[in-house]
Amino acid sequence: MQVKFFYNFSDARTINKRLQEGETFSGVARDAANILSPVIIFDTDQVLKYNYAYIPEFQRYYSLVDKTVYRQGLFTVTFAVDVLMSFKGHILQLPAVVDKQSMPENGDEYIDDSSLVTDNVMFTTVYNYPDGFNDTPELILITAG
Repeated sequence: MQVKFFYNFSDARTINKRLQEGETFSGVARDAANILSPVIIFDTDQVLKYNYAYIPEFQRYYSLVDKTVYRQGLFTVTFAVDVLMSFKGHILQLPAVVDKQSMPENGDEYIDDSSLVTDNVMFTTVYNYPDGFNDTPELILITAG
């Protein structure tokens, strides 16, 4: 089976990953291949420099979880499916209700997700009038709250 290798610069929680194109290698599935976490044997050490892959036969993207050396030039790579990247076309077409904003610095202040903190400072000023209000000709009391 053919496996396209990449170097992934993005966080695992990102849908659109930034990938640097690598090489394509031919490998053999070890035993029965699980589509979610296949184990594939390669006869090149070039697979060690990559951290991400696409298997066209399974039509899925994978993170490289484990790399094992059996002998000189024979490597076993264990993959884990990246559901976000594999199904990003379907995910991005879904209608969604925004419950939480991911970036507070670029967030929309009109979407209330209870994470936008505003200043809530209480100012209290107390004026004492020892003789009461009798000697003061005018007094304006303003409260806000």
